[in-house]
Amino acid sequence: MTDRGYWWTYTRARVSRRRALAGGLVAAAGAAAWTCGRDDEPPAIAAPRAGGALRTGTTLPFSGLDPQTEAGTGLAITARLYGYLLHVDPRDDSIIYDQAEGVEQPDATTYLFNLRPGVKFHDLEPTRGRELVADDVVQSIERFRNNPIATTKTFHSTVLDRVEAVDAKTVRVTTKRPFVYSLAYLGDISAGAILAKELIEQELSLYEAAVGSGPFQLARSAPPDGARIVRNPSYFRTPIPYLDAMEWQVFSSDKAKQEALRNHTVDAVPAGSRRDVLGLADEDGDIEVAAEPSLSWLALGFRMDVPPLHDPRVRGAMDLALDRDAMIRDIASGDGRILGPVNPHLADGYWSLGDDDVRNAFGGPAPMEERRAAARQLLATAAAEGASFRMQVVNAPALLDLAGLLKEQLLQVGIVLELEPLDLLVWFTNFRRGAFQVTLVSHAPYETPDIPLRFFHSRGPDETGSPFAFADGTTDSLIERSWGETNREQRRRTLQDAQKLMISQRPMTELFTSVGYSAAWSTVKNRRPGLPGSLAQYHYEQWLAE
Repeated sequence: MTDRGYWWTYTRARVSRRRALAGGLVAAAGAAAWTCGRDDEPPAIAAPRAGGALRTGTTLPFSGLDPQTEAGTGLAITARLYGYLLHVDPRDDSIIYDQAEGVEQPDATTYLFNLRPGVKFHDLEPTRGRELVADDVVQSIERFRNNPIATTKTFHSTVLDRVEAVDAKTVRVTTKRPFVYSLAYLGDISAGAILAKELIEQELSLYEAAVGSGPFQLARSAPPDGARIVRNPSYFRTPIPYLDAMEWQVFSSDKAKQEALRNHTVDAVPAGSRRDVLGLADEDGDIEVAAEPSLSWLALGFRMDVPPLHDPRVRGAMDLALDRDAMIRDIASGDGRILGPVNPHLADGYWSLGDDDVRNAFGGPAPMEERRAAARQLLATAAAEGASFRMQVVNAPALLDLAGLLKEQLLQVGIVLELEPLDLLVWFTNFRRGAFQVTLVSHAPYETPDIPLRFFHSRGPDETGSPFAFADGTTDSLIERSWGETNREQRRRTLQDAQKLMISQRPMTELFTSVGYSAAWSTVKNRRPGLPGSLAQYHYEQWLAE
């Protein structure tokens, strides 16, 4: 999975204002992935051509090369520099092996990973091309578990028990209880990156340096401006990668990024707004545009021990007053979807509630004027007419635009929102502590239902307590039951029952998810932009036509 932490989405990207959310709630910094035999596999075309450098322009910040803590452009780079045991495909939970050639599960809490022979680290200091061994994996996992900067370590701190090197090519992982998402966390784009033990033992800085066992190796890194990686000649999947190099250049604005594409300074620009990228395609028929459904979404959180928010009628009235269709039209340029606690873009909606269930929770097909009248009546019966709340929001243009629209909509039923823009870290600290009345939450692109549903657990997403002061025994029981349900269909039924409870209780009400777009010159082949989340970052089978 790709769990970037609750606060990452859109708050650190430098984006244009009201059109920004139309580009997707999280900008994917890569193109696609290299899985085989899928519906999204490209049609047969000419044989791949070796050579060339694929240049990507982005506005996502680049703050370094530590795979366990980086959250922007650096994550697309490190995913190609480092190896992983495996990845779990978020569409169907299938396993994609990388530098493990197999995994055995002798019992419900034990996993034995057999490392692929012949996998070597880059021929750079301090490893100089030595072979990957089990102790590298063990120390990497322990580094993440003990890393004070790494975020959302719920699995590592509460489920993971021990990780051991059985021998040079076998890693044993033991969990404290059966947990169906164990492999997803062990293969996570941040937590699962395999670092050479020399990097860890010598406490070497990973700000501008990286030595991994992935398909590319570092040639140049200059945060915050960009980086260049070059083909790893010793990579075990030869002749892949086809490219000689991949480059990233960070631009200060979407306008500058798009201009770089026009003049061929870069070959691809990910996650722009529909209006922008379609305009590029209209200008030149050799620019190809692709849609990328976002795994991120936006929500409104309520502190349920703050009067009158403790009254379900008040939260229900606020839900009725929110015109999500207008948000999708005005903020997401019509490219959004309503949703419940689990994003319908995840696994093609397998885990999520249907649109009817979600829409019925906030008024169904009733016109907005009827819903506003019903909201006013609920507020009157709760003696909460004219209620006023402070709403915390990260001080980022796109989120401030949405917050302004929410303020306008709630004012129509007599609720006054006072906006409280905060720096990112202040917002996050307050969110974790529950130090808010109402807060606008920009969710990360989670690749399993686990963290999205933990927001509704009494112990919260990181087991330190609910940020909303919410507790419901039935909801907790359903969530905990799902952790041990290896039967996928049975787990789906459990999670959908839990979500129906969640949307009726409203400690947090979801707003919408959206679609991002990417554009590239037609010379970029095998982009495969439709894959979700971190699979895009791992993709290294692109090639360039002459």
